[in-house]
Amino acid sequence: MQKRQILKFIKEELNEAEKQHVIDWIRNHSDNQKRYNILKATYIASSFNETSTYNSDFFFKKFNKKVRVKNNYKYVAIVTSFVLISFFSFNYFNQTEVLNKTSDQLKELVDINIINTVTSKGGNSNIILPDGSKVVLNADSKLSYPKIFNDSIRNVVLIGEAFFDIEHDSKRPFIVDANEIKIKVLGTTFNVKSYSKDEKIETTLVTGKVELIKDNETPVILAPSQKAVFYKTQNKLKIEKVNSSNVVAWRKGKLVFKNTSMKEVVIDLERKYNVKFTINSQKLLEYEYTGTFDNLSIDEVLKLLIISSPISYTIKDEKINLDMN
Repeated sequence: MQKRQILKFIKEELNEAEKQHVIDWIRNHSDNQKRYNILKATYIASSFNETSTYNSDFFFKKFNKKVRVKNNYKYVAIVTSFVLISFFSFNYFNQTEVLNKTSDQLKELVDINIINTVTSKGGNSNIILPDGSKVVLNADSKLSYPKIFNDSIRNVVLIGEAFFDIEHDSKRPFIVDANEIKIKVLGTTFNVKSYSKDEKIETTLVTGKVELIKDNETPVILAPSQKAVFYKTQNKLKIEKVNSSNVVAWRKGKLVFKNTSMKEVVIDLERKYNVKFTINSQKLLEYEYTGTFDNLSIDEVLKLLIISSPISYTIKDEKINLDMN
């Protein structure tokens, strides 16, 4: 992330899409959060002796100048004070309305006691949360949560896919922050698929009840075996009936597809098997595949694709090239 972009975010000079990009970057790693803290503290300190009419380009140039020794001591003292404050204060996010979070949720997000569990492509992880809730984290995913939940809310942040089995607690709702969608529950089992690069966010309820919350819109309540699909570019939410056991079959090594575009099939295969596909046909991108891969090797998957669909493949430079017959 370029320093100029972060400074524009601090000065609220970005559009909504650009703001969200910076927010995602801050959430992605604790080092990013620390870098943001330091830049904001430096910006605040530097603004003491400047009028508010200066723009981000001015401050970008200012930060990259070599500080003159004769005027350095007071400036360093101010910056140091604000850096320390920014590390221990939860008010360093002036963009609260952009993040749409409570102060407690922000605290959990930036606190040094946050646990970040990350899975690589081809792997998954079983997690026990502080309240005893169980999570199965799918491949190429990240779950962030505090070592201890606070007294009013249980909040986690998900990038990727996970299956949640949540302990009931009527006094402390459990909330999954899945990018543009928040899922609120008291105690239930459900699946969330929210990869940053995917075109949609999916929430499937297995048992119990969940509320889907988006911005200030009316919450949507799901019933068991219902899936809510949020299409990011269209800003549209669709509810559909599904076989929930098929949706969560990935926990047992299975991938189940029903009228799924080949583009989506390939993305799931890349995550599960840590391989790279190239689709050489526009027609194949739109082809809808139905089938089940039950704990197969990647070689077995390719053979099944050939048998069950008009697809051929070649392997070159460690890439699997798919064509339509």
